[in-house]
Amino acid sequence: MDVEEAGGRVMDVEEGAGGAEVVQLLNLWASPFAMSCAIALNIKGVAFTYVDEDIPYQKSPLLLQSNPVYKEVPVLIHNDKPVSQSLVILEYIEEAWPPSWDAAGGAQRAALLPGKARLNALARFWAQYGNCKFIETGLKLMKKVGEEHEAARRDIVEQFFWFEKGLAETAAESAGGGNAGPFFFGNDCPCLPDIVMASLVSWKETYESLGAFTFPGPEQCPRMHRWLSAMAQLPAVTPAVPDKARLLTHCTLFREAVIQAAAAAKS
Repeated sequence: MDVEEAGGRVMDVEEGAGGAEVVQLLNLWASPFAMSCAIALNIKGVAFTYVDEDIPYQKSPLLLQSNPVYKEVPVLIHNDKPVSQSLVILEYIEEAWPPSWDAAGGAQRAALLPGKARLNALARFWAQYGNCKFIETGLKLMKKVGEEHEAARRDIVEQFFWFEKGLAETAAESAGGGNAGPFFFGNDCPCLPDIVMASLVSWKETYESLGAFTFPGPEQCPRMHRWLSAMAQLPAVTPAVPDKARLLTHCTLFREAVIQAAAAAKS
C-alpha cells in the first residue's frame, strides 16, 4: 500500500543509495502499534511498501534480521536501515520527513508534534500513556483471564476518562485555549497522541466485546466521541485500520483459545 492508495500525495524525500526512496513497514494487520506507524506515514505523504508478517506463527527472515532484539513488529525500514518500536518509529518519521510549509504558510508536510517544548512534552506524555497504558490494557482483555482480566475491564474505562481530560487540558494549553478542533491541543489535524490512539477507531467494539463492557458515552465523554468520529473520517486513517468485523472475529477466536488453555492448565 502506498500513499496514493490512501488518497494522499507522494512527497519528495531523501533518496536512497540507488537514487530512489525505499520505505517498508513490517506490520501485523491487527496490531494497534503498527497501525500508528502506517497512519503517520500516510499523514506525512510518504509512499511505502506494506509487508504483512504472519506473527506468531512464522516470523520472516527480514523481520528477524531487522529487529533481532525484540523480533516484533512494527519495523520501519528506510533505505535499508531498520527502526523498531512504534513510538521510536513515530519520532523517526517526524525527523526523517520534517514539517514544511508553502509560501502562504500552509502545511505541505504535516507536523506530528506541536512545535513548542511544553506542548511537545505533553504530546509525548499522552502518546506514551496511550501506547503503554491504554493499548496494553486493551490487549489484556484478549490475553488474560481471571483477576487480570477483571482489572483490565476496570482500568480501560478509567483510562478512557483520562483521555477525555487530556483532550480538554491540551486544548486549553494550546493557543490560549482558542483552538476548537477535535484532536489533541484543539487542533484540526492529528498529532502524536492522536496517531497512537487512532487504532481505537477499529478496536473500540472489539475491546468492548472482549471485556463485556461499554465505554462511556457522549454524555460523559463528549470530546472522546467527537475525536473518534473525526479520526474515523481521516483519509490517512481509513486505509491503515482493519475491518471491524474481521478484527472482532480474529480476536474472539484468540480469546477463546486463551480461555481453553487456561481451563486445561487448571485440570
